[in-house]
Amino acid sequence: MSPPEVRLQIAALTLAEELNFTRAADRLKITQPALSKQIAELENRIGFAVFKRNQKRVELTDAGQVFIRGCRDSFAILEKSVVLARATHDEVQPLITIGHSPYADPALISSILGTHLPLYPDLRLRMESMFALDLAHSVLAAELDLAIITEPSENPHLTLVHLATVPLCVVMQVDHPAARRRSVSIEEFGDVGWMIFPRKAHPVIYDRILDASRQAAVSPVELHHYVGPQEAVQLITENFGVAFMAKGIAEQIRNSEIAVRPLTQTSLQIASYLVLRADQSSRLVNEFGRTFLRKVLPNSKIEDASGQLSLGL
Repeated sequence: MSPPEVRLQIAALTLAEELNFTRAADRLKITQPALSKQIAELENRIGFAVFKRNQKRVELTDAGQVFIRGCRDSFAILEKSVVLARATHDEVQPLITIGHSPYADPALISSILGTHLPLYPDLRLRMESMFALDLAHSVLAAELDLAIITEPSENPHLTLVHLATVPLCVVMQVDHPAARRRSVSIEEFGDVGWMIFPRKAHPVIYDRILDASRQAAVSPVELHHYVGPQEAVQLITENFGVAFMAKGIAEQIRNSEIAVRPLTQTSLQIASYLVLRADQSSRLVNEFGRTFLRKVLPNSKIEDASGQLSLGL
C-alpha cells in the first residue's frame, strides 16, 4: 500500500493539533465539509480510523496516535532533508574569492567583476579588500583564489602576471603652479605638505616616494597619511598640501578644484599584477584567470604549452 498523499497527511496533522473541524478547516483555508472529505479519504486509504468523533468532540484513536506520530516524524525528516540539500547546493555553487587593494586601479576591478564564464553561469565572486602584504599572504594561504596586487614581491610559490604599469600622480589644487603643466616632478613639491597612503598599505611604493624625495633633496613641510582618497581631497581643499595617488584612483576624485598630474620619475611608476598560487590546480580558477587576462591583455600570450598561465607576456 502506498502512503497517503501529503495533502491528506497535512489535513490529519492539523486536525490532530486542533481536535476541532472548524478551527482546523480555518487553518487549512478550506471548508469544513472539504476537511471531513479529506479525513474520510485518508482513513479509507490506510484502512483504519484515525479519529473518533461525535457531535461534541474529536479524539485520536490509538492507531491514530501512532499514525500522527509517524506523520510528524516524516515531515521532520523531510524538513531536515531540505535544509541539508540547500546547504549542499550553496556549498557546491561555484565561488571564486578575489583580493584587491583599496588603492587598486578601478578599471582592473571593473574588468574582473565583468568576467563571465559560459560554463559556469552561476559563478559567484567574493571580493576582499586588504593591503598588499596581506593579499600575498592570503593567496599563499589559499584564503584567496587570486588577487590584483600592485608591486608584489617575488615569491617562487606565486605566479605573477603583469597587467599594467601606470604613473604615480600628484593631486593638487588647480591654482598650484605645477597644475599648469601636463606632467610634474617631485622636486616641485618641497614647500608643501604631502599626503600619502599608510606605509602598510603599499610598503614598496611608500618607500619609493620617500627615496625619490631624498634623492631630489626635497622634503614635505608635513607628512599626512590618508586611508580613503576623499580624506586627501578634504586636506587638499583646506590647503594642507598635495597627495600622491595611483592614476586610476586620482582620476576618480578629479573635479573643478582638483588637478591630477603624472610624475615624470620612472621609478615612481606603479605596476599591477594578477597573482595566484604557482600550484593552483583548480580548473575553475585557472579558467577564470585566463578569461580575465584575455579581456585586459587581448594581444598577449598568456598560456604555455601545458595550458598553464604563463609569465611570458
